[in-house]
Amino acid sequence: MRVKVTAIVLTGFLGAGKTTLLNRAVALRAAGVGTGGGGKLGIIVNELGAIGVDGDLLPPGAARQVELPGGCVCCVLNEDLDRTVREMLDAAPEIDTLVIETTGVAEPLPIVWALEQAPLGERVRVAAVVTVVDPTSFATARRASPTAEIQVENADVLLVSKSDVASAVELAATRTALAALAPAVPWVEGSLDERATWLLEVLRDPDDLGRSAARASAPEDNLAARAHHQAHPPRHGVDAVAVVVVELLDLEELEDALNELPAAFVRVKGIVRAVDPRAGSNAVAGWVAVHRVGTRVSSEPVSAPAGGGRLVALGPGVTEAPLRAGLARAVLSSGPST
Repeated sequence: MRVKVTAIVLTGFLGAGKTTLLNRAVALRAAGVGTGGGGKLGIIVNELGAIGVDGDLLPPGAARQVELPGGCVCCVLNEDLDRTVREMLDAAPEIDTLVIETTGVAEPLPIVWALEQAPLGERVRVAAVVTVVDPTSFATARRASPTAEIQVENADVLLVSKSDVASAVELAATRTALAALAPAVPWVEGSLDERATWLLEVLRDPDDLGRSAARASAPEDNLAARAHHQAHPPRHGVDAVAVVVVELLDLEELEDALNELPAAFVRVKGIVRAVDPRAGSNAVAGWVAVHRVGTRVSSEPVSAPAGGGRLVALGPGVTEAPLRAGLARAVLSSGPST
């Protein structure tokens, strides 16, 4: 009898810190942290935009990774998810644990249903839904889409991210909201390394994190919930635009441009080749990951991406024009960014 692969559904609203957490966990795992008794790890990253970014932000080689861009997996990509999981497990039968990182607007339960029904249910066992919550933007997320609350309500465990940059007021408000939305669901706080180490322990022994009985509802309840879910717009009120970036950019100017985008741009992420003039004589061209979550903009150096430079913006009613205008401000030179 074939042993089922254990699956963790990692969810959380746009910019909550899912990829950062998974990136750090994979890096710690590669360094030998939390690997006792663990086998091969598989990662599937789903992105809402037609052009993916998150797959290139994960360290290569530490796990078998597949990017699934193009739509919200809980609404329109269940068949693609089915095929992707089966192809991954067929190609790497040594995988014993699977992490599915959802889009920021995905509802967890339809993904769980897809994993539990045949034929995937014969090969995969869902251990838990882990929801990442960003206290610096959770209030904004709740106003932007009902999905932010649904992700919390459907969690087996909540991970509170960015406590190092969140204010005391933001942390207190988030804790109050979590207690009201999911009073029986435990949550984990701490530094990025502490949260990543916790995730590694879960991946090593998922049986210690049994799924809540509330998630294992009767088939007729699942059917009713699915009908309700299918009545929702497939992007949950959040649109996505993506642009390819071949130019060399001024990083400081790009960050300023991203900061000035309209509030509808709830999440912007990308990988570009840029020079940071703030480095003075040490300024050199290199690949940089850029992020905007709410109105907070950040960046960090990364390895050269497989897919080249690109930016993806997500939010209600977002369009390409403001994103392209901001890019134009930051262009230092045109041509291939190699």
